[in-house]
Amino acid sequence: MTEFKIIKGKFHVKGYQPDGDSIRFEADNPAHWDSFEWDSASKKKAAKKQLRIEAMDALETHYEGYHQPRPFAIAALERLLKLLGIENILFSLNVTTIVDADDAQPGFIAANGLDRYDRPISLLFPASAKLTDGSILTSDRVPFEKSVNYTLIREGLAYPTFYTSTDKFLAEKIRKATRLARNDERGIWAIDRTADLVLWDTRTIQEDVTILPKLFRRLVEFCDAYADFAELPAYMARQKDNLQLWDDPTPRSLASLMTFDVSGRRMSLSTPIEDILFSPKG
Repeated sequence: MTEFKIIKGKFHVKGYQPDGDSIRFEADNPAHWDSFEWDSASKKKAAKKQLRIEAMDALETHYEGYHQPRPFAIAALERLLKLLGIENILFSLNVTTIVDADDAQPGFIAANGLDRYDRPISLLFPASAKLTDGSILTSDRVPFEKSVNYTLIREGLAYPTFYTSTDKFLAEKIRKATRLARNDERGIWAIDRTADLVLWDTRTIQEDVTILPKLFRRLVEFCDAYADFAELPAYMARQKDNLQLWDDPTPRSLASLMTFDVSGRRMSLSTPIEDILFSPKG
């Protein structure tokens, strides 16, 4: 079982650009961060830490000048903030920065390490959670169903996203919640097209349909650099994903799980998203 460090503190969004799976957190007791192995001294010293919210990926509100369908992208962000007690949100005119809000709301994180960008890999809990600051809990003792992570998946507001480092006990709960949300066509699952997408241009994935954010990011990067969709299969094949499947540790790429038609515009990903384990370095 994975061990999680419980840290009490405050969540911050004012002046930042959070989306449905990112937020900053300030520990009440900064000494708790000494439990983690930081690569960057400046990030360890920073009072407000950018978190990586574990096991989920929400739609992009802003990525390299692009966004996914805003109704669901903003819905995930607003639900995340409401669950943490952050309300009265005022966005900038381009809907990227939060210029005002009921900031610095108290709550907890359960963190089990840092990602490659020195972001604490975290489960998020509101202040009402019955957790003890500084305690260590194994994954079977963490009240996971009360976490923001689990709630957003259960409500169909975020995609499951697992890494080979993700705790399998908690991932299995996310897998079950994902299947229930998909079967009920909740939230994003009502318009998800990851399994079968026809891409005419970037407007398709910005305005019309939702797809796995990791695939979205790959596609907009391709569209910025290439003029012919026929080059997309080769482009995807060149990416070094180092994926694994839930029941098969054989290394593979995202492209190996996909099929493309001759135009490159139509693509399919038949593997359920919750069966994919991404590389922590990807």
